[in-house]
Amino acid sequence: MLSSLSSLWQWITENADTFSGITSVGMLIIWAIYLQLLLHNFRMQRRPQIIINRGKGRDINSVCLFSNMSRQSVFIDLVMARITTSRTQWLCNVTDVVDDSGRPVNIDREDEGRDINLHEFTRQGPMVSGDYMEAGTFGNMIRQAGFARGIEFDEHNDIAGDDALVSIEISLIAIFGAEKHQIGARRTFHIQSADDGRMLLIPDDARTEQFKTRRHRRILQRWRRELEDVPDR
Repeated sequence: MLSSLSSLWQWITENADTFSGITSVGMLIIWAIYLQLLLHNFRMQRRPQIIINRGKGRDINSVCLFSNMSRQSVFIDLVMARITTSRTQWLCNVTDVVDDSGRPVNIDREDEGRDINLHEFTRQGPMVSGDYMEAGTFGNMIRQAGFARGIEFDEHNDIAGDDALVSIEISLIAIFGAEKHQIGARRTFHIQSADDGRMLLIPDDARTEQFKTRRHRRILQRWRRELEDVPDR
């Protein structure tokens, strides 16, 4: 037995350089994996992710939800709705909430000094990581866009005449954490009539499209220019 142990030790001694090389390679692999995990975590912390979805239903009266799935806070700066009908299409700024007459909702003097839910007046505001915002119903945003265009909808959100709603695209521009560049998100919902008369919202994609690169920032600038070209009513 002692002879076997002596032979084993001699073999290990003779191949010490080989074992040392294998150990060095193994350590390099471990460090590479560790650095990869650190890099992945760093990228996740800097990756914006805003989800646009339906809530409290699946029809046109469901609530539009903005959810911040980023690791950092975001500030919603601008909210837009692009309405497509069978005859036309237009873009509208729906950042501010309007009343039934199409006028912006203002804070009454009697409410000044009291705790007020600003989301009753605007869809603008901050969201921490994991937070969400109820941006009103899709139907309200469609009617708001109709006011801006001079188009009236009935109580069933139908357009007078032979025109019909086809889709609503919700897009937003936000500020991500301490970044100086803006980000964006966009999602389109097709509108279909159900057998019971409801107008259903069908997402065209399971995911919300994210705008976060330099090329995407040019798209966000184009959105702003397009809004500037929309005449005020």
